[in-house]
Amino acid sequence: MKILIIWAESINRHTGGTMHLSGWCHGLKTLGHEVTIAAPRYGSGKSSPIEDVSYIRLPGRCLASFMLLQVGTVFWLPYLIFKYRPGAVYVRACFLVFLMHLICRLAGVPLIAEVAAVVDEEAQMRGQRRILVCILKILDRLNYHSADGLVCVTPGIREEVMRRGANPDTTVVIHNAARPDIMRPMDQKGARQQLGLAEKDYVVGFAGTLAPWQGLDLLVQAAKQVIDNSARSVQFVLVGEGQCRQQLEEMVGQLGLSQYFTFLPSVPYEQVAVFNNACDVVVIPIYDPRKLRYGLSPLKFWDAVSVGVPVLVPEGCQLDAVLERLGLPGTFRPGDRKYLAEAILKVLGQTEHYQSRRKDVHRIVSEQYSWTHVAEKLAEHCQRLKGKTR
Repeated sequence: MKILIIWAESINRHTGGTMHLSGWCHGLKTLGHEVTIAAPRYGSGKSSPIEDVSYIRLPGRCLASFMLLQVGTVFWLPYLIFKYRPGAVYVRACFLVFLMHLICRLAGVPLIAEVAAVVDEEAQMRGQRRILVCILKILDRLNYHSADGLVCVTPGIREEVMRRGANPDTTVVIHNAARPDIMRPMDQKGARQQLGLAEKDYVVGFAGTLAPWQGLDLLVQAAKQVIDNSARSVQFVLVGEGQCRQQLEEMVGQLGLSQYFTFLPSVPYEQVAVFNNACDVVVIPIYDPRKLRYGLSPLKFWDAVSVGVPVLVPEGCQLDAVLERLGLPGTFRPGDRKYLAEAILKVLGQTEHYQSRRKDVHRIVSEQYSWTHVAEKLAEHCQRLKGKTR
């Protein structure tokens, strides 16, 4: 099947949406499907690590460019359908789906929209103006009604979009996944040597955007209890950039923990695999109830479990069944630094056990939680909807 993906997010970084799109492309192409991508490129910014992208060229990143992008995806769609003759159109971060659907209906092509978050609530959490939040809520309701199908990354999001009017028969859950061909176990000692980390210390890690909603302040607050009660010296290593980096560094200094924390810049995706292998435990310390309300499926989770490293996630993330299947810990009470510290210490106390299971965990992830595996579900959903639009 030919699948046209319109990805209305910047894809020039080795994080977030870029790697999500890369995962879809890898999985679908591995299954023999033909994938065409359309995505924005702002100003003279660098091109994407993803190959063969048709760019929607825009001025520098600003609200006007974003609005132009949304309108542009509608007006460019007929040309893309005519040129590539797709069997299905898959979109993400497009806010005018209801208009795009009219074009796809005329062309006899099903339109599937990915829902990775409840957008109006996400915008509100990030401090956007109330009028924008209201507009996004109205648009989403129109889009949920209009799309031929929806793909939600968590069961909680599916329940919410159905409550807002989405068709339950064409709304499915397909969570994010791992790239086990890249995220695979390697020698921990060698990984630490590459990163310049102490070989004999415990390493507690996080790799991602250093943003307020990540809850990294909770990890810093829990660090002293971990350090004081650990059988070995502990290093906390945070990889990434973001608006909270300076604040976190200041917080670490004020608590007298500077010698135990290392901040590293963002690294290419392949190096994230090295970092995960260097860790004894990875922590996703999100505690904001607005982020947890509909569950989580962060790429950093799938990347870490793919190399077999234990990942601690907050209760309510809806990943418990995955962790149980992999035989990995575990969850902690959101916002409770004492509980988080105890969870970290419990994992560190069983480091040798989890080290011995990394290859086995990687095998299970490869078989059940790879992008190739979830791409099968997407292709089946597209094929089913294609039959209905004929």
